[in-house]
Amino acid sequence: MIVIHPENMSGSTLSGALSINTVAALQGIAREIIISPATSTTQYNLVITNDNSLTVFKSISITGDFIEEVALPFRGIYTVAISSATADEVFTMAIIVEE
Repeated sequence: MIVIHPENMSGSTLSGALSINTVAALQGIAREIIISPATSTTQYNLVITNDNSLTVFKSISITGDFIEEVALPFRGIYTVAISSATADEVFTMAIIVEE
């Protein structure tokens, strides 16, 4: 049986930056990354690092919602970092993991 686990997070940027950890240790294959700023015109960079501070995903110069299908092995706690955001606002995020 395939189990799909959405890891949902949210936070507000301060001076264009936000860093938030996954609540639970993720284990499985990340299938989708979803980032949604409060406004569709906000530009930002996205970096996801593992618990050894290694970058596992990076995308720059994003505008508005970001939805990306991926196939990344995940194990442990991950940090989702938003940088260079053009507005300080709430970002909602989800990493969809197949266990």
